[in-house]
Amino acid sequence: MAVFTTTYRVNEDTSDPLLVQLVGVAFMAPMFLGGVLAGTLTDRIERHRTVATSLGGLIPLSGLMGLLVLADRAPLWLSYAFILFIGIGNVIDMTSRRAIAFGLVGTGLITNAAALETLALHAGNMLGSFSAGALIEATSSGVAYLTVGLAYVVALGSFSASRRAAEPPVAQGESREQPATSAGGDLRAAFGLLETNVVLRQFLMTTVLMNFFYYAFMPLIPAFADELGVGAFATGMLASAVGTGTMCGAFLISRLQPTQRGLLHVAGSVGAMLMLLIFANSPWYPLSLGALFVAGLAGSGFGSTQAALVISLVDEARRGRALGVLSMAIGSLPFGMLSLGLLAKRTDPQLALTASVVVGLGLLIVWHASRPHLRQL
Repeated sequence: MAVFTTTYRVNEDTSDPLLVQLVGVAFMAPMFLGGVLAGTLTDRIERHRTVATSLGGLIPLSGLMGLLVLADRAPLWLSYAFILFIGIGNVIDMTSRRAIAFGLVGTGLITNAAALETLALHAGNMLGSFSAGALIEATSSGVAYLTVGLAYVVALGSFSASRRAAEPPVAQGESREQPATSAGGDLRAAFGLLETNVVLRQFLMTTVLMNFFYYAFMPLIPAFADELGVGAFATGMLASAVGTGTMCGAFLISRLQPTQRGLLHVAGSVGAMLMLLIFANSPWYPLSLGALFVAGLAGSGFGSTQAALVISLVDEARRGRALGVLSMAIGSLPFGMLSLGLLAKRTDPQLALTASVVVGLGLLIVWHASRPHLRQL
C-alpha cells in the first residue's frame, strides 16, 4: 500500500516515468545495500525482537507521512525518504521473519512453508494495491498513508500476541553454539557461501535476472494505466493482479507439494517473463489485467521456491546469512528499476518494458541452457 500510494502520487504530480521508478529504487535499495548485513544480524540477534522493533518504528513514520500529505506539507523529496525507511524495515523484517517461520517446520516442509509465506506476502501486496487505489479515489493519498500506519499496528499486535517460536531441532552432529566472530567475519562467511556452492550461485543469478528484468516494471503501472485511460481504482486492480496470480499459484504449490522445486523455479521464471511481454504490448485493459494475473501465477513457481531452495542448501546456523545473500540478489531490483526508468524517459514505457523483457528472457534461457544443476534439484 505504501509503495503503490507513493508511485501513484509521484505519477500524478510529475508524469515523469523516471521519477516514478525512483520510488521503487528507494524502496528496494536497502535490499542490495543491507541484505547481507540484515541476514548477519538475524543469526546474531534475537529474531522476534528484531521484527517487533522494525514494525514498531514504521507506525509513527506512516502516521506522520499521512498527516503531512493531508496538510499539503509533503514535498516530493519526502516521498522518497519515507519509502526508503519502509524499505529498510522490509529487509530487516523479511530476513528475520522467514528464518523464524522456516525454523518451525524443518526441512521436510520447507517448500510448503515457503509457498504459504509467498501466499501471505502476495495477498498483502494484492490487498494493499487494491485498497490504496480505492482509498485514493474515494478520499486522498493522505488517508491511504494513515491506513498504512494502521496496518503496521495490526501486524505488530498480531506478531506480539503469537507464541514465541520454538527453537528448531538440532540435527545429529550439529551444534547451536557459534564461535564468537566479528561482524566483518560474518559478512565474509556469508559471501563465502557463494564460493563453495555451485547450485547456490546458479540460483542467485536467476534471482538477479528476475529482479532486474521482471519485477522492475511494478512502479510504472500507473503510467501504463494512463495509456489505458483508467482511474485510480482500476489502476489499483492492475497493480494487484500480479499479487493475485502469485497468491493463487502459491496456494496450489502449498497443496500439491511439488518435488521438482528447481524445475518449477526455472519454468516459473520463463513463464512470468513471457506474460509480461504480452502486458507490455497490450492496448486493452482486460488483456493487460489477465496478462499480469497469469504472470503472477507463473511467477509463483519462482517466488514460492526461492527461500526454500536457499534454506535447503545451507545448515540452520547460516540460514540468516544465506537469506541475507538472497536479499542482496533481490537488491538488483533498484538497478533494474533505474535502468527501466531511464529508458522509458528517453523512449516510452511500452517500448522500454518490451526491450527489457526480451533481453532478460534471452539471458535467463542462455543461463540455464548449459547449467542443469538447478533444474535437477
